Amino acid sequence: MRILIQIIFILSVSLPGLSAPSREAAVNIITYWPQGFRVDNTEQGNRVRRLLGKIKALGIDTVILNFRALMVGGTTTEVNSVVAEVDRPEEERLLKDMIRYSRSIGLQVAFRPILLVVGPHGEFPYVDQHGYIWWHGVIRPTDVPAWFESFYKYHERYMRIAGEAGAVWYSIGAEMHSLTSGLGSRSSFWRFGYPELWVDFVQKARTVLGPKVKITYGVNFTDQYVLEDGIRTWGGEFEQWRHDLTFVPKTLQETKHQTNLRKFWQALDFIGLDYYRSLGSANAKYPEDYQKLVEVLSSFSLQYASYLEGSRDQINNLITADKSLAVQEVGYRSVDKCFVSPYLYEGDEAPINYMHQAAAWDAMLLSLWTPRSPWMVSVGIWQVLMDDDSDLYINGGFSPLGKEPTENVLKKYFNER
Repeated sequence: MRILIQIIFILSVSLPGLSAPSREAAVNIITYWPQGFRVDNTEQGNRVRRLLGKIKALGIDTVILNFRALMVGGTTTEVNSVVAEVDRPEEERLLKDMIRYSRSIGLQVAFRPILLVVGPHGEFPYVDQHGYIWWHGVIRPTDVPAWFESFYKYHERYMRIAGEAGAVWYSIGAEMHSLTSGLGSRSSFWRFGYPELWVDFVQKARTVLGPKVKITYGVNFTDQYVLEDGIRTWGGEFEQWRHDLTFVPKTLQETKHQTNLRKFWQALDFIGLDYYRSLGSANAKYPEDYQKLVEVLSSFSLQYASYLEGSRDQINNLITADKSLAVQEVGYRSVDKCFVSPYLYEGDEAPINYMHQAAAWDAMLLSLWTPRSPWMVSVGIWQVLMDDDSDLYINGGFSPLGKEPTENVLKKYFNER
């Protein structure tokens, strides 16, 4: 009976896999409730249905389901879901219902479990007694293989659900710089990461996900610098990858690291990006005219697009690969100068400014969502929180819903395919 139910579920929600070079418009959705992904006849369920409908109206193809895990401190080896074990069967039942509903209105689904580092009392962000800010990009587990085992155990349940649900893709991680390429010459004590363990992770994931679900990883592309040969180059984890994948190694350790990182690149179906680059500077004055503002911001976004295309081609040519890029996450708050340090979250006193959010998206999509960029196969908007009614009131958050200037920009690009 259990097998029959699983077969019925697979047939009822199965979706075709994402295949390059098809282009996907996506939105990240998130809930802070253990059972917040639901479409039943409850206040939350009604809200989720309303928000999914508004997301679809933007021209969106895919909702990216974000699930959260916690790691206490930056050196421990345990990764645990925020959903208590006793609540997981109900979470799964409601999640499957939501996936069916999403499919019924024309939305496919992708899975993106993410990791957050918290303090011993749940502090987030976590600053230790030495003033060091711990986050998932700089973690240093004391026992790395044990950490990967725990991380895989967290993922395994969601992999099973994603495989049964016919998810178009599954992200095995994001922004985990210290454990992928390592931190490079900026950090002598953590120069190299563990790409060989990521390769093992991908291989195990495929046995659970099945052959149709694409596997990716979200490389951080941000304003953080990389230091190599005494030269600072901005671009964060992605630039570190580019360097380590293409440089001429001088030692056996460097050769081994490069070989393993190249295997990781090859193992992924496409390369995800968490894209947070500034489109201007904090002290600059910006035009009040909308089109002129888009032109100013586009001068930055077009440079970044050129860099990404060139880096992708350089890597693919060197290692005989043909991997496309896909933005898993990019977002701008609806406040003044949201295009400067766009990775900053809510909480400051910046005035609300829907025009600045719309202009940032216009500049971003002008550079990536064009016939000139077939190498970019997806753009994922950050984010819509499914737990509140922010689409119904004025706010400075990331969500584009209820913000007419931004909604119009997204529809302009996504509906003209």
